[in-house]
Amino acid sequence: MDENGVQLAVSDGTTLYILTYATNAFAVVSDIDFPGASTVTFIDGYFAVGKPSSQKFYISSQYDGTAWDALDFASKESSPDNLVRVYNAVGQLWLFGVKTTEVWYNSGASDFPFQRINGAKIQVGCAAAHSVVGLDNSVFWLGADAKGKGIVYKANGFIPERISTHAIEYALQQVTDLSTCRAYSYQQDGHVFYVLTVA
Repeated sequence: MDENGVQLAVSDGTTLYILTYATNAFAVVSDIDFPGASTVTFIDGYFAVGKPSSQKFYISSQYDGTAWDALDFASKESSPDNLVRVYNAVGQLWLFGVKTTEVWYNSGASDFPFQRINGAKIQVGCAAAHSVVGLDNSVFWLGADAKGKGIVYKANGFIPERISTHAIEYALQQVTDLSTCRAYSYQQDGHVFYVLTVA
């Protein structure tokens, strides 16, 4: 879930719900052009959602998560893997796929505002949609790539840096379904923590 200041958007993996703060109305997005939402994030006035089981992501009307246009979409196309998570990290739209990640920015173009940053293709994707967390002016996630999955990464710019240990990675390999992993972060006594929970 994410918010735009006037609405809260909540995705259950396929459906998107909008809570409008001014009226306290909570409803399913019923716009005929809405594609479904595997995940949702808010960036630069727009809600962005990943279309389930595809490479496509869509954006809402500005500051209105109930209004969608069937032509307001783009695709993560540098590699053919489907989207796992859309995420606003440090003011950029990160598109985490099954095996790779792309980073987009708001170019201000009138037809579709987001464009891929040249050279911002990361050869590591995401094993669990809800493992992605913004922390310490970066983004952390449970990774997956063409060779396997189960390493925790922190982005250093557009370079994934491994932060998990072999012991943690061994424990993750014992998990039957890594896609069920979830993460959160917190700060205590000047230290920041990334907490990954497994089923």
